[in-house]
Amino acid sequence: MARVLAERHLASGHTAWVAMSEITDGDMAINDLKTREKSIQEASLSLVEHNAGLVVPTSQHWSFLTQVHGSKNIEVKENGSVLGLEGDALFTAQERKVLTIQVADCVPIALTSNCGAIALIHAGWRGLLNGVIENASKALQKEFPGDQLAVVGPHIGACCYEYGRKDLDSFIEMFGTSVAGATNSSADSLDLMAIVRVILEKRGIELAYKDGSCTSCDSNFWSYRSSGTQKRQSLFAWIEKN
Repeated sequence: MARVLAERHLASGHTAWVAMSEITDGDMAINDLKTREKSIQEASLSLVEHNAGLVVPTSQHWSFLTQVHGSKNIEVKENGSVLGLEGDALFTAQERKVLTIQVADCVPIALTSNCGAIALIHAGWRGLLNGVIENASKALQKEFPGDQLAVVGPHIGACCYEYGRKDLDSFIEMFGTSVAGATNSSADSLDLMAIVRVILEKRGIELAYKDGSCTSCDSNFWSYRSSGTQKRQSLFAWIEKN
């Protein structure tokens, strides 16, 4: 069932809500909009059922991207939604505009700004190399200056993300030795969360919350790496005035 990962009270007088869907909420992939619409309704009902008084914005206020493992970020502006534009990060200061990122192993990240704005980031290994976190943070800071905090959702862990040594060495060279891990079978692996930590520290962004679930290990989530599925869960977030 969908669950709230973070409820952040911002200095601007807003509350930022960050939540994550699971398999039981349905497929959040955007290739089937009717299925996705049903999944939005299921996720919304789950959140409301387990968070008394919470009102989730209706589906016409939800934005989503055609994610391309790049570093482009798009602002959701007043009286609009983003529906399938290519990019890998969304940001907004508009109240009750739901931003969404679809994942099945990549790292879903929410940034909250104390000035009353949020960004959502889709960060796979390509996006991390391409600076997707840095670009989104800079865009958020430029338009809406303020201290930022990060919330990280479920993603594949080093326990399951086996990686070739040659490719792994290129990440070690760029981000340091902490990004090298080992799988449950003792093979070399890439630790995506370690990369995220390095980037957040360089940007001066505090990690407020990290979900410890591995999408490959945990049956509550779809995993492309383990099954090749085209189905996706979603990290979603919005802000509202207190």
